Amino acid sequence: MNIFCEECKKNIATVFLTKISGNEVSKVQLCEECAARMEETTEAANLLAFLPQILSGLQGVEEHLVEDVLSCELISCDSCGTSFNDFQKMGFLGCARCYESFGEALMKVIIEFQESEEHCGKMPGKVSEGARLRKRLVDLERDLEHQIAEEEYEAAAAVRDQIREIEGRLNEEASDGGQE
Repeated sequence: MNIFCEECKKNIATVFLTKISGNEVSKVQLCEECAARMEETTEAANLLAFLPQILSGLQGVEEHLVEDVLSCELISCDSCGTSFNDFQKMGFLGCARCYESFGEALMKVIIEFQESEEHCGKMPGKVSEGARLRKRLVDLERDLEHQIAEEEYEAAAAVRDQIREIEGRLNEEASDGGQE
């Protein structure tokens, strides 16, 4: 006679756990999938339980950083149920609503990964020289704004010179295109 999993009630139980707590003995019968899921959940819960102690033991770690880490681990999407931890493991989101659910925590990951809030993407291999120059111009203008905001005026002057050079090349290309 087959015993079914107490969790999903679909698969045959192949994992039998006995928990002894004081005078109480409880038995759980699970399939391999539910047992693996329970193990992941238990490991995550154990880590979350001790994480504040671990992080607070590090000198110079501010309390808000501990709270940020813990809150990210506990966030999940209301729409699809994907947790932020799932996103970090899989590398992709469950649905469009995940962007709203994970908010600032997701933005930090995106900025860290692609060094910008804005998706940069790739350019096709057969794109015109003018398109490449315009893309470079946009990147340089963004860099110039950053340099000025950081008060790095020498670097800003070098970027400004690069912008002028590209603008000159684009103007040449535009005037050559008009004559043909």
